[in-house]
Amino acid sequence: MDIAQMLSMAAEGSPRGALTTAARPPAILRTEVRDDGVAVVTLDDPRETHNTITPQLGAELDAALEAAAADPTVKAIVLTSAKKSSFLVGANIEMIQGIKFAQDAEDMSRAVGERFARLAGGRKPVVAHVHGSALGGGFELSLACSATVASDDPATVLGLPEVKLGLMPAANGLLRVAARAGLRVAIDLGLTGRSLTAKKALALGLVDEIVAPPVALEAACRLARRLCDPKAYAALVQQRARASGKRRVERALLEKNPVGRAVLFRRARAEAAKQTRGHYPAPARMLDVLERYGKRGFRAAAELEARLFGDLVVSETSHRMVELFFAHTALKKDPGVEHEEAPHGAPRAVERIAVIGAGLMGAGIAGVSIQAGFPVRMKDTDDVALGRGLKYVRDALDERARRGSITTLERDRTFAHLSGTTDYSGVASADLVVEAVFEDVDLKKGVIRDLERLVKDTCVIASNTSSLPIARIAEEATHPERIVGMHYFSPVHRMPMLEIVRTKHTDPRALATAVAVGKRQRKTVIVVRDGTGFYTTRILAPYLNEAAHLLAEGVPIEVVDRAIVDWGFPTGPLQLLDEVGIDVAAHVTTVMQAAFGVRMRAPEALAALRMDDRKGRKNGRGFYLYERGRRSRRVDDTVYGALRVTGRSRPMPEEISVRATIAMINEALRCLDEGVLRSPRDGDVGAILGIGFPAFRGGPFRYVDVLGAQEVLRRTRALEQRLGPRFEPAPLLVEMARKGKRFY
Repeated sequence: MDIAQMLSMAAEGSPRGALTTAARPPAILRTEVRDDGVAVVTLDDPRETHNTITPQLGAELDAALEAAAADPTVKAIVLTSAKKSSFLVGANIEMIQGIKFAQDAEDMSRAVGERFARLAGGRKPVVAHVHGSALGGGFELSLACSATVASDDPATVLGLPEVKLGLMPAANGLLRVAARAGLRVAIDLGLTGRSLTAKKALALGLVDEIVAPPVALEAACRLARRLCDPKAYAALVQQRARASGKRRVERALLEKNPVGRAVLFRRARAEAAKQTRGHYPAPARMLDVLERYGKRGFRAAAELEARLFGDLVVSETSHRMVELFFAHTALKKDPGVEHEEAPHGAPRAVERIAVIGAGLMGAGIAGVSIQAGFPVRMKDTDDVALGRGLKYVRDALDERARRGSITTLERDRTFAHLSGTTDYSGVASADLVVEAVFEDVDLKKGVIRDLERLVKDTCVIASNTSSLPIARIAEEATHPERIVGMHYFSPVHRMPMLEIVRTKHTDPRALATAVAVGKRQRKTVIVVRDGTGFYTTRILAPYLNEAAHLLAEGVPIEVVDRAIVDWGFPTGPLQLLDEVGIDVAAHVTTVMQAAFGVRMRAPEALAALRMDDRKGRKNGRGFYLYERGRRSRRVDDTVYGALRVTGRSRPMPEEISVRATIAMINEALRCLDEGVLRSPRDGDVGAILGIGFPAFRGGPFRYVDVLGAQEVLRRTRALEQRLGPRFEPAPLLVEMARKGKRFY
């Protein structure tokens, strides 16, 4: 079934009725035939910010290519986009989400694959002009063309990110990558979903020319005309072969013979299993397709690809990942203020930022700020501390340059936006100041007092804290309305999450300004109401406490961590305690218990470890052994002596995961019920991006919907009866179970 037929079927089944001529949507493609015989086909969906693959685009592309092929005045074809920052960003996700049956998804994949195959096998050369993002089906379309000319703009990236939606490429793009750059490159791009710069794609033979944006379209037309000569196309194929360079020997040894290929796929499957723990099926399915390509060729692999894509589209994993994608998209558009506040909550312009504190958090905040284009002034108390902070920022930029994400020139220009001081000079001109000093209320109050004497009236003052109520920090402030919390996660340059905290006094404009800055820093932002621990720390505390309770009961460290990682978290809770710092966790637990009572009470284990001077990674003494600051896989068995744990208990992994996760989920429901969270959406995104809740499970609220509130309540009641009041069910859970309600 052709995807155009699918659109017709969907329209016929729609309550609005079939599509009529009068309701026909505006055209997506337009064609202009130049005097030199090049037909320029421009993609421009007027209803969307970016072009996506839809049944309408597919039908119009077919018609445009057929018309160009039949026109004797047309010698060659160029595909381009009218969008400022993208070529084509893949399939329309709403269309994918609407597919209910695997066979329909399989048919769609096969139809698009056949369309691209016709393009690749056409008599007239087709060149893709790529400026901006060419992702998923957009990258696959460019690979099906005779050649690709890309702009050298930093916004030009190419990749196959489908794995991030629990899917796999569906239009034979993986196979074309393997044909040009080899199986190892195809495995890497498919399983990681990472994007390539135009320069990297050129080095792999996946792009044929890179030119400046103003002349890129003209260069594409020139190349298209040149490729009308078969000798020129043969020369282009040789150029791609040369791009593989050193990889030719490797491909001959590993990919071109059965033994080497078997080794390659055995290693790839082992690594994929290690990373996914069997929870994400897409990587294994991609390996199935690529292995068949290596053994039986393109056509057999393409047939398998369509079938496996169909299975993935209707899988629970993909459903959760696609739902998360839409939540991300909605948050990008969310200004952070309520609808009725919007007229008074427009963000102020921020041109300069100051950061108080050059520790890991302060330096990290300064680093993401200069990468967002803000000039930043960073302050600390002495030159040594300031120097460490500056070095931390420089090292992070050096890492990006080594990976090829930025050039050395871009690195130097970015770093030049950062300056340091040991007094408050240069801070007064800031439009937003983030204090990132030690987690001490009095210290933070002192910083606020100093800042209020210096900064202008319109300056927003933000406190970076993971647990201290912003209202307490701001209680002596002259203008508490301009103070917000900006809770970044460590390491700041890697963690995508930002939790912004508003108090009852926070001005909507100050809030909106902080949200706008966070988005410019490329963070996913959720806004929460003030209170001890806000949202993420508040739900993390009982989860970590429960792991400590299990440890105190004699469950071995590695058993606790393995059970939680097998359930889907990226890191075990005891390993996380080592990373955060056992001393820091103990301090936060004390704060949380003072606010919430018995359900946040930690076992004596944490206090005993602190008395034994165990701080985790930072001093090399924690639950695991450390060598030169790096964690080994071995447990430090002396922990058990410090805890005075003599026996060993080995409950089923399911009991460990249920205890830890129910503690977290139950607290998440309390946060929503008390108005700390604005919506279940924010709670799910915050848990996934902030503390590693498994994405394939959708987040705490989506997980309750999947299991059913009645089943979650049953499990919580059983734990309460066995382990006491720390598992008292959240009132919202009881209500939802009684009424049979869902969050979504």
